[in-house]
Amino acid sequence: MVSKKTQSEKISSEKKSIGFDFQYYFFLWKLLSLKEGESVGLEVKDDVHTELDNDFHIYYQVKHTTQKNADGSPINLRNSDVDLWKTLSNWSKIISDQNDGRMCVDSQLKFLTKTCFVIFSNKSKSDTVEILNCINQHRLSPDFCDKIKECLKTTIEGITDTILQGYINDILDLDDEVLSCFFKNVSFDLSETDIIDKCKSAIISDKVEKRRVDEVFSSIDSAIRLDNFIRINTGDKIQISFDEFYKNFRRYYELSRSQVLPIHILPGDMPDCLESQVFVKQLIEIGDVNFSETDIEIIADYTRHKLKLENNISKWIQDGDATNEEVKQLREDAFVRWQNKHRSEFRNIGADNDCNKSGQNVLDAIREIDLVIQGQELGIGMSNGMFYLLSDVPEIGWRADWEKYKQ
Repeated sequence: MVSKKTQSEKISSEKKSIGFDFQYYFFLWKLLSLKEGESVGLEVKDDVHTELDNDFHIYYQVKHTTQKNADGSPINLRNSDVDLWKTLSNWSKIISDQNDGRMCVDSQLKFLTKTCFVIFSNKSKSDTVEILNCINQHRLSPDFCDKIKECLKTTIEGITDTILQGYINDILDLDDEVLSCFFKNVSFDLSETDIIDKCKSAIISDKVEKRRVDEVFSSIDSAIRLDNFIRINTGDKIQISFDEFYKNFRRYYELSRSQVLPIHILPGDMPDCLESQVFVKQLIEIGDVNFSETDIEIIADYTRHKLKLENNISKWIQDGDATNEEVKQLREDAFVRWQNKHRSEFRNIGADNDCNKSGQNVLDAIREIDLVIQGQELGIGMSNGMFYLLSDVPEIGWRADWEKYKQ
């Protein structure tokens, strides 16, 4: 039974969005792979194009499909593929573009000496695409042009779609010598599904440690997306040279190679009940916060500091950036600093006294401490997070009678 799509499904932009993302990440891969003297453009001369240091141009048409074969792989490229023939038609028009000074055959041939064309797609390879077979089998044959024309004419005869026939006729309008050079310069990169992996491999090729690749990739991806948005918003073309990329984005590579401990922005699940946390109960008791609408966001911020500290410690140990011993020393340093301040504040105050004010004094002093690991300051936010973590266990507290929270 054929499933019927709802109107919402029909107008959904999800499939279009993944196509745009596929094209963007192809652009990012080419950008990450740039060599000195080269540049890459997005939606300038084609979907993506690169200019090499010898004034050689590569035009890329990037096509993505969400349709699947029975085995779950993307559908095959077909002989009647609209994208295929529309792309070849558009390229034939670029070659013979009078507005770009290519009216005569000589100028078209000159253009082709410094230009090639690539169809890059996640569509699966197929032996049934006659034009692809013809190119591969006869590229070096002296009668290559005749073979191509014969293939094109046979394809026209085998289809009834007038639009496709028009695309193929656009190609046949080229001069024979130009047609031959054109198809010798056309190539197909099919079954390309791992575009993100290609981006990360390009980063590894720049001598970035594998454990830092995801960090560099995420940083550059975010920065390039913002840069693209700004360019589009100001009406500028998205074309980036190696020198420009080196100037604006090399810092992300440098940070990955430095000995500085990376501070990750890691998402963490907030507790369902913020006030049930022991460290929050301690803060409420001394009057630092109260569980009201005005303080709920402050409590959430304190919780984020704690989670950021916890998650970064886990990430450092997992990635080998810090050892368990170094983390243990960090906790001990935080504990001793708290212990000294707490003892100083409560030395002459008994547990039976009203000690909320003294507890606030301890807390205020502790919040000014910037803890250090591997000689690197954590920053006040994460340092506060460590003290909140310790008071949540709890190993520390603010009042003289704080140990009651251990029960």
